[in-house]
Amino acid sequence: MIEGDFSVEAVREHYDRLSVFYGALWGEHIHHGYWEDGESPARAQVKLVERLAAGAHIPRNSRVLDVGCGIGGPALWLARNLNCSVLGLTISPVQARMATARAQAEGLNSHLRFEIADANQLQFDEEGFDVVWVIECSEHLTDKARFIESCARALKPGGVLALCTWLTADEYARPEHAQLIAAVCDGMLCPQLASMRDYTNWMLAGGFKEIEAEDITQQVKETWTHCTALTSRPDIEALLRMTDERTRRFVETFEVMRRAYAEGATSYGMFTARKL
Repeated sequence: MIEGDFSVEAVREHYDRLSVFYGALWGEHIHHGYWEDGESPARAQVKLVERLAAGAHIPRNSRVLDVGCGIGGPALWLARNLNCSVLGLTISPVQARMATARAQAEGLNSHLRFEIADANQLQFDEEGFDVVWVIECSEHLTDKARFIESCARALKPGGVLALCTWLTADEYARPEHAQLIAAVCDGMLCPQLASMRDYTNWMLAGGFKEIEAEDITQQVKETWTHCTALTSRPDIEALLRMTDERTRRFVETFEVMRRAYAEGATSYGMFTARKL
């Protein structure tokens, strides 16, 4: 376990405090982008959602549980483009309010609902969802194996798990990789990262089949080039000088993330799996 405060309260406070900042700088999708041909950051973020949805073969009109829904970007996309009904869960009351306001502004209230919930304690046992959708949430969770089991319980038989996450290598290639990962985890409030093999094994143990695990690091790592460039803007530099130490440490981790990807300490995985 990496030392640091990774409590539910710390993660909630982080997103309550910074979600408006995220939205202003990065748009409605506060996750990595998927770059293939010089896309803008906004288009690249949508492409990540499109690619995950296509890989999961999500049917129109699906009932979706979006765990770690952020400010509602993917949920809105699923409702707009696939007519899905989405229940979005976030630990942050600020994010829930922002996502709800976005849904109301687009007239999608009948398709979207956002609630405050702790993904560490996912309580959906009725097998009511066609899809469990998770983009960059499981990094914050201590017991990731338990979380994958909870996702399986929430799904109908034949339902699909669609998940994107930051990863470590199965084994650190160099000792200094451990230091980079520790710095990433501290700055980004992650108790630990897991490997592609770990997630695949947890999915197998949770009763999933047809597991597809793809390393898309090369397509997403440009995210952190864009993020570090944003922090060098004079207005952002001025804002950061007035903010608290925790926020400054978070922003300083953008460069650490860029290095971690570049040096092979971390990678990025896209997973789809079907419940037996």
